[in-house]
Amino acid sequence: MASPSPSPSPSPPPASRSPSPLPLPAPPPPPPPSSSSSRRLPPPCWTNEETLALIESYREKWYELRRGNLRATHWQEVAEAVARRCRNVSGATPKTSVQCRHKVEKLRKRYRAERQRSLNVDPSAPPSSPWLFFPHLHSMEVGPSAPVHSDDEEEEEDHRSGQTRSLHRLMENGGLKFKIPKAVRSKIVGSRTEERPTPVQNPNPSSRSRLLGGFGRMGPAVEEMRLRLDKTRRRSREKDEGDAMGEVVSALRMLGDRFMRMEQMKMEQAREMEKVRMEMELKRTEMVLDSQRRIVDAFVNGLLGKKRAKVSPES
Repeated sequence: MASPSPSPSPSPPPASRSPSPLPLPAPPPPPPPSSSSSRRLPPPCWTNEETLALIESYREKWYELRRGNLRATHWQEVAEAVARRCRNVSGATPKTSVQCRHKVEKLRKRYRAERQRSLNVDPSAPPSSPWLFFPHLHSMEVGPSAPVHSDDEEEEEDHRSGQTRSLHRLMENGGLKFKIPKAVRSKIVGSRTEERPTPVQNPNPSSRSRLLGGFGRMGPAVEEMRLRLDKTRRRSREKDEGDAMGEVVSALRMLGDRFMRMEQMKMEQAREMEKVRMEMELKRTEMVLDSQRRIVDAFVNGLLGKKRAKVSPES
């Protein structure tokens, strides 16, 4: 007899599976750096030696152009001159013409601010400032010849060049793939220098340096002379204002005299009219009295006549 087959063992119940967490989405990749941020460069670092070399190079080129505006080629020559002067200076880096132009604009803007601050403190004293580069810029401004452009024109020129730089930066950083040609750029920046003839360069630079150095030493005397001239003009202007006030006072005095004469004439006329009125009143009174006297005389004569008439028949 066959033994019964063993019953299959029941399979264990399936274990309850916990739901697996959903995978988190991968973070978005960082945005690629924009072309504008990659093209924007930090401002250059100018050492004191480089700044002095820039001032001297700009002074020579500026005097050579008779204090006219520098074009792109001139700024390139200034940058090359700065590089030659600073080739033995440790830590000096080559500068471009645009960097030199921006640095000169900043220096001249601060020089004007320092000079105005000094004049506000003491107008009679020559301008001074503790700033390191103030004497160099001041000697450059009061150099051998009188300045062609005034401060307002220089500020306008700085403003126009600043607008040109903003336009260049906008075209470079905004995704546009073209630039303003250098010829047009130099025409925008130095439009007023086109009419000026190109000066003849001095073949002897050493004599020119000695000449500039002599005028640089004469800078304080020229500034003192200018201050005296301003003081003389101020005094003459105050004198003119005093003369104008004297004319106003004399006109008011003349008007007052005429008014007094008119009032005196009115008072004289009033006295004359009062005198005439009193004379007329006196004549009227005399006429009334005379008429009354005549009436009384006539009445008396009438009474006497009647009495005589009565007396005569009895006699």
